[in-house]
Amino acid sequence: MHQSQLSYVSSLNTVSLTHKPALSLLLVMCSLCLAPASLAQDGSRWFQIELSIFSNESPVDRDEERWQADRTALAYPEKLRQLDQLSELLLIEQLKLPPLEATTEAANNPVEELTQEQINREIILATGPTALRSTAASAPFRFYDLNRDSFLQLPASASNFQQTNQALGRSADHRLLFHGLWRQPLVGQAAAMPLYIHGGLQYGEQHELQGSITLRFNDNADRVVVDANFWLTEFSTLTAPKNDWQLPAIPATVDIQIESAPASSDGLEYTAARVFQFKQSRDMRSTEFHYLDHPAMGLVIMVEPYDVPAMPPVEADF
Repeated sequence: MHQSQLSYVSSLNTVSLTHKPALSLLLVMCSLCLAPASLAQDGSRWFQIELSIFSNESPVDRDEERWQADRTALAYPEKLRQLDQLSELLLIEQLKLPPLEATTEAANNPVEELTQEQINREIILATGPTALRSTAASAPFRFYDLNRDSFLQLPASASNFQQTNQALGRSADHRLLFHGLWRQPLVGQAAAMPLYIHGGLQYGEQHELQGSITLRFNDNADRVVVDANFWLTEFSTLTAPKNDWQLPAIPATVDIQIESAPASSDGLEYTAARVFQFKQSRDMRSTEFHYLDHPAMGLVIMVEPYDVPAMPPVEADF
């Protein structure tokens, strides 16, 4: 049994926690029992990843460095995917039910009267569940498997960051922008799959927080590496005379879904007034709780080995 450890890494240099007392609220974590990495049936090594990204609302900290558009390259990787969401099973638009009299063959068979519940069930069975995302519309539907699916956002009940996220929610100096909890097999850099990250308020198709994060093995496959490349944007209704910030277009492989309240509904046009880029790559041990620092934001992450359970035997009646 190993106790979880804390690794604190600054984007500028190594900083003592005693110099930043406000960050102590982020370190409320329980000790975790971690098993050694094990192989899945196909030989892959799986891990459970949990991370939270939060903003630093202090103008003084954000002004520590000069942020220049011509020295900041914002781009998404060529291949990019999202975390699957359990909410995609709530097929609201697809399950709008017609009125009672137009739903079944009851009109042709007045002897048998069906209840609304029976009618609704018939419609659902006749229509069949449909993938909610437009990019997956041609893919066959299947239910998610919480224990065996990769890149699936897990429910909050499985989170070890609940206290940390609650502390961020109560803090006047920080805002929680993104929280992810999922499992995946880890591979080398060439085959690693970047994840699309977004959070905070939404301005049109853009969010305050956007970018990508990739989890992979190092060359020796003895360390987990996190490659983070995301940015936090300050939007404004005023056009600065020398505003050269250009946000990259969101790749077509990513579905735009409004998951947070729009910043404004008054029809105002917003432009990017200032952008803070968070671009770091760090090796991690799976028994460590890591904190990566930045003047405008921060990231906390934990990676644990995960045992993929075997599929249960199929029971068939003959």
